[in-house]
Amino acid sequence: MTTEKKYSCALGILLIIFCFRVGAQFVQSVSPVDFLPPFEDWQSGALSYEVLAVSQVIIIFVLLRFVLRVADGREIPDRKAGQVYLIFGCAYFGIMFFRILAGLTFADGHSWHGAIIPALFHLVLASFLILLGRFHFRYGGDSVK
Repeated sequence: MTTEKKYSCALGILLIIFCFRVGAQFVQSVSPVDFLPPFEDWQSGALSYEVLAVSQVIIIFVLLRFVLRVADGREIPDRKAGQVYLIFGCAYFGIMFFRILAGLTFADGHSWHGAIIPALFHLVLASFLILLGRFHFRYGGDSVK
């Protein structure tokens, strides 16, 4: 398996996990089911569901574009871009990790998942950025000075 295929598979798995989040919240908004947390627990609180849903669909298409470009070898690795992705992705991951810790610490016993679910999927997006950054940084030219 080529390097591009390995990275595109890993990025694809992260994308599928994010798609699960979007789909699960959509299911709960249309026809709630008992085996998923309630609709409100999927909300981050910052955006209305309509704006969030549109944003998530845009994110899915952008991430899918990266996955396909890496898989096809059309994503040209660039160390400078990789550095930016890595810095932003690591900062994003760290912030969301501490958000999860705070949610676990301060949430009451029956609603812990409402404090955690949105942040877990932010970790997925941050991991996507870190992995994409690693691909760019590792295989890009010597443009970083």
